[in-house]
Amino acid sequence: MRNRKRTKNKAETRIVVDKEKWGVNDNTYAIPPDFYYDVEYECSDCSERSVWTALQQKHWYEELGKTINSFAKRCQICRARINADKEDQKRHMVEMANKPEHPNEKFFKKG
Repeated sequence: MRNRKRTKNKAETRIVVDKEKWGVNDNTYAIPPDFYYDVEYECSDCSERSVWTALQQKHWYEELGKTINSFAKRCQICRARINADKEDQKRHMVEMANKPEHPNEKFFKKG
């Protein structure tokens, strides 16, 4: 867990791990932790310090069933920017698919 550490907040959130759901998709013999704690990390894009809350971890590992080897890497702002870029690209691809064919399209597609 490079660049990740528990927050210094003494009143940090501590949530009990549901050991039946933890790591269900991983085929692992790893021992599940007893609790989720808030974890501070550095965003890989903007280098800002962010907190991956215990509640977010519980949702990630238990509800979504993500691999136990995955961690938060980007802050919410950078994730939102990436998702917006993906939506723009999807919208562009739909526009290109609906674009009328050029009159000389067959000339350009030899083969």
